[in-house]
Amino acid sequence: MLSVKFQDGELIKGVSWLELPNKPISKIVMELNLHKIILQNYESYNYLIERVYNVIGKTMNVRGVYLMGIKENKVHVVYYNLLKEKITEIDTEVGQEYNGRPSTGWRNGILNQQSATQIF
Repeated sequence: MLSVKFQDGELIKGVSWLELPNKPISKIVMELNLHKIILQNYESYNYLIERVYNVIGKTMNVRGVYLMGIKENKVHVVYYNLLKEKITEIDTEVGQEYNGRPSTGWRNGILNQQSATQIF
C-alpha cells in the first residue's frame, strides 16, 4: 500500500499514483509484505509498478514496484521484487532510473531535515 503525505499535512493512503493531487510531497511510505519503505527529503518523487504479461495464460502480473526520489541531480531508486521478495537500492543519474531509461510521472517534493530513506 502506498501512503503519501503532502507539504500541507494532508495524508492520502491506498490510491493510485495518477489519482494523487498535484501538490508538493513531503513523504512517501510504501508497505509491501511486511516491508515498510519510507522516502522523504527529495526534490521530486516517482512510483512505478512493473507488470509482466503472460502470453500463455493471457494474464497481467505485478513483478515489482519502484519508489524513487531525486536530489542534487541523482535518483535514489528502491526496487521491491515481488517474485523474490527482495529489496534493491541504487543511486543513479537522472534519466537512467528505470532499467537505464528515464521514467515519467514525477511529482514535486520538498526538501527538509528528515532522513532520506528508511527500510524496516
